[in-house]
Amino acid sequence: MKRKYFRRLFFAFLFAAVCPICICVLAISIGNYRMTKEKYRRRAEELAVVCSDNTEELLGEYNEVLNSLSDDSMTEMYLLGQKEVNPEELIRPMQAGRDGRICIHVIRLEDMSVYPEGQETTLYDPALYVDWGLLEQMRRFPEEMAIFPNHVQADNGQIVCLNLGKAVVSEDNMVVGFVVIDVYRDTFLSAVRNVSDDEITFCVADRSGVVLLDTTDRFEEGRKKNVGESLAGDILEQHTNIYGLRLNAYYNISDFYENSRLLLAVSVVVFSFTLMISFVLARLFANRMYRPISTLVDSMNDVTEGKLDIQIDIGENDTDEMKWVSSVFNWMINRIHILIEDAKEESERKKNAELKALQAQISPHFLYNMLNEIKALAKLGRTEDIAEFVIHLGKLLRRSINFQDDFVRLSDDLKFVNDYVRLQQIRYDRLFSVDISVTEEVMNCRIPNLIIQPLAENAIVHGFTAEKDHYILNIKGYRNGEKLCIEIYDNGIGVEKEYLKYINNVEKGVGIYGGLGVENVQKRLVLIYGMQYGLKMESEKGRYTKVIILIPFCTEEQ
Repeated sequence: MKRKYFRRLFFAFLFAAVCPICICVLAISIGNYRMTKEKYRRRAEELAVVCSDNTEELLGEYNEVLNSLSDDSMTEMYLLGQKEVNPEELIRPMQAGRDGRICIHVIRLEDMSVYPEGQETTLYDPALYVDWGLLEQMRRFPEEMAIFPNHVQADNGQIVCLNLGKAVVSEDNMVVGFVVIDVYRDTFLSAVRNVSDDEITFCVADRSGVVLLDTTDRFEEGRKKNVGESLAGDILEQHTNIYGLRLNAYYNISDFYENSRLLLAVSVVVFSFTLMISFVLARLFANRMYRPISTLVDSMNDVTEGKLDIQIDIGENDTDEMKWVSSVFNWMINRIHILIEDAKEESERKKNAELKALQAQISPHFLYNMLNEIKALAKLGRTEDIAEFVIHLGKLLRRSINFQDDFVRLSDDLKFVNDYVRLQQIRYDRLFSVDISVTEEVMNCRIPNLIIQPLAENAIVHGFTAEKDHYILNIKGYRNGEKLCIEIYDNGIGVEKEYLKYINNVEKGVGIYGGLGVENVQKRLVLIYGMQYGLKMESEKGRYTKVIILIPFCTEEQ
């Protein structure tokens, strides 16, 4: 109750004050995060377009150089070897102003020569690679500028990152040679990084994915890499120019992410602190508001546990409502005591009346059965047996008169049973034998009067027929812990499953079969000892029946 009251107050604080503030802060943070990230993305996109345009402009300039050289008749004459032409004179005008940025080479197929030679010309040496790489591209598409990735150090110490080339075609449409431009890495880098933002880095790759230039220090130039994935802490924007070079711009926003994480951490701390304050306030108010009825609640809990000897002290400082509730509670407890005492007396009277009624049923029932037995013997003409039968019947009647108590010793009840069994042996002409085996330890136990005889009668009358030569009736008694066990066993015809189920649950279906013997005993035992005691019947049709009586072990001394 107290915890439930506290939870309600806590959730009230939480949903009325803390949650709205947290939702507002969260909404503002998410909105700011998305807007800022979108701003950085647009900035990265703008820079990617600018840098891509710069590379496109650079390659366009070199394309014009290649077109100019490849269309020059002097270049064709040199490559055909028709006239002495100095290749230096061909290259110098185009190389002027571009020294240190590019290097122009002329390749003649007639003698497989390259001018000027250098270690950077290895990849397009016609003697080695005439059908591969750059040379192969220029031969297949002589009208277009060929682009081929490279990563080799030139004689001047610079790194060549890109080769541009175009085939020289003669008047009879034969490829006679090539013009190649080596683009240095620094030249390409200057074009790509021609932006005023230090937070952006680039990676340029060709159509096949070979890295031409990398400023991120994450990819190896001259190697084929997957550069289309965003890096941690960066925004990736891609742009491809008309020459098929894909520029990947990585805008570094790690500071933004760090600030966002810091803001999130601060928000969590504030939320936790607010949550703790709400918890403390809810606890404080719950204790203050719940204290006046805490005593009443505790007292009610004691009552539910069966403690009915309590009273609530009414203090002078209690509120009028609390005084009234406490007075009503004390009156209720007193009234419960009175009702319990009345219920106990009524229950005891009812129980005694039922026991007397059940016991009263047995004597007429027993006498009626005995008279029927005498009648049956008379019809059979067994006059001597009738005399012996009447003698034993007299003993039984005298014993029933002498023992009028509700409880008798087990030994006395067994004597009564033994006389009754002798009567039945006379009646059935020794159809069955009897074996009574009871330990000496239980002979002085106190048991309800006349509970074994009805069960023995039930076994003889309803269990034994003329279908077998010999029947057996066994009666055993022994101690099992704090219980007295009495077993009545017969090897008769057994009972039906429905009757077996009924007897084992007789309190749920009293009166279904209308009998007095077994049902009467079961009802008496349940009334006296409670549901945990009584009798249990086991049987298999055509083989046997066994009835087990379980009652508390109690001697005369006890």
